[in-house]
Amino acid sequence: MKSKEEILRALARSDDDRMLLANALDKLATCHERAYLTSTRFLDLRERSLVAQAVRLAGGEGQMVFAGGYTDAERACAVFYPDYLTAEDAQNEDNTPIALLRVHKHAADTLTHRDYLGSLMGLGLRRDSVGDILVNEQGADILVLREVAEFVRLHFAQAGRKRLSLEELPLAALHLVQEESEAHEGSVASARLDSIVALTFGLSRTEAQSEIACGRVFVNQLACEKAEKEIEAGDRITVRGKGRARVLEFTGVSRKGRQFVRFVRSV
Repeated sequence: MKSKEEILRALARSDDDRMLLANALDKLATCHERAYLTSTRFLDLRERSLVAQAVRLAGGEGQMVFAGGYTDAERACAVFYPDYLTAEDAQNEDNTPIALLRVHKHAADTLTHRDYLGSLMGLGLRRDSVGDILVNEQGADILVLREVAEFVRLHFAQAGRKRLSLEELPLAALHLVQEESEAHEGSVASARLDSIVALTFGLSRTEAQSEIACGRVFVNQLACEKAEKEIEAGDRITVRGKGRARVLEFTGVSRKGRQFVRFVRSV
């Protein structure tokens, strides 16, 4: 187990990283000392990876869960829970720091993720107070910190010139939009991360290794800079700026020893 300062020296690459990690470690310490739930604001994929590393080094791995409102959320809060609670308890409706706001628009209006996010930021909200925005044909489901939910509900009346109406709902009512995806099959020399990234995103092996080394590749929503990491069926891979993919199964081995892979890629 390392001290807070040791962890900050090891992981923080900027003042922003230092503030992020210091805040998360303080939340962990408060949870441990006072035995109640604490949580961070919404974190993006890179921030989640940093916080996960910091908490592991601090010995608090069994006291934290990432909660974003649904299983595959890209933006999530780190929730720290005391010994008398479980990870499931920390994410239930009574304990979660997240609220669901359902936005209804006029049927004839077309609004994008950018429209909703831009209008929310126009209210003076911080980006880390807003989680994922799930756009659908009727409007959008927006995940926000519970502490700002009432403010958003009262003031988020339009996106651009398009009028909106809002209601707060239980998280269980979240409308998950089915992502369009294309199923593919291919073969790789091995199940290493660089081989799988090259196949699923149409890159050369060298390009895949570069993406991994630069910290732009995430496995199951955590950054992975190890090109040699073995990928398993069910793993989800995100390459920042290029999309997401999921390995469905390894279906066999060719006579030359190559592994056949079935996967889906979000489009």
